[in-house]
Amino acid sequence: MSLGKSVRRALGRYEPVAIRLYRRRFINLDALAALIRDAAPEAERILEIGCGDGALATSVRGAMPSCKFLGIDPGVPRPGAFYEGAMEGIEFTKSTTSELLAEATPPFDLVIVCDVVHHVAEGERQQLLVDAAALTAPGGTVAVKEWERSRSLGYYPAYYADRWVSGDKTVRFMPRDELDALIDHAMPGWPTTCEARVPPRRANLLLTRRRPDVA
Repeated sequence: MSLGKSVRRALGRYEPVAIRLYRRRFINLDALAALIRDAAPEAERILEIGCGDGALATSVRGAMPSCKFLGIDPGVPRPGAFYEGAMEGIEFTKSTTSELLAEATPPFDLVIVCDVVHHVAEGERQQLLVDAAALTAPGGTVAVKEWERSRSLGYYPAYYADRWVSGDKTVRFMPRDELDALIDHAMPGWPTTCEARVPPRRANLLLTRRRPDVA
């Protein structure tokens, strides 16, 4: 059992509060949601790939209350378990991107991939972003938030949290040029609509790309 699972089990009913306080040391999700909203203000249907416990979904629905939201994550027992907000128009499942594509799910106005790529096995990272692009409607936006590899002091606590607390052996943060290359390959010709740093850590890098209007 990973350190993170042991701690969560010990926290019991206090787990959601503890996780929120711990997460705030690394990222302000409300600030991230506001940046994403500004990059895709007209998005009505939103997909979050790797939604985890639903924390970002809570912030996104707070910033875009009228949106319809689907969060998917096959890697957690209960996707969206700690989501807080209105349940109308929101759904969480353990579906994969491959399953959504195989089911011919209608494309989304906004696809969010937040701190997921560095958890994916090296050989599968490109395909994840290709799938994200394929699930985006013409004129829609893909928002990729990643922890940029750097020599900053904040890098090391973040790596420890993702690698050792979570117990995920696939974790590897990427330098900016490597992340750019993955996105460029998955979304060729898609213009960048936002490039921002998310508080409180400069290593929190948000990049959004817009799919050309031509189908």
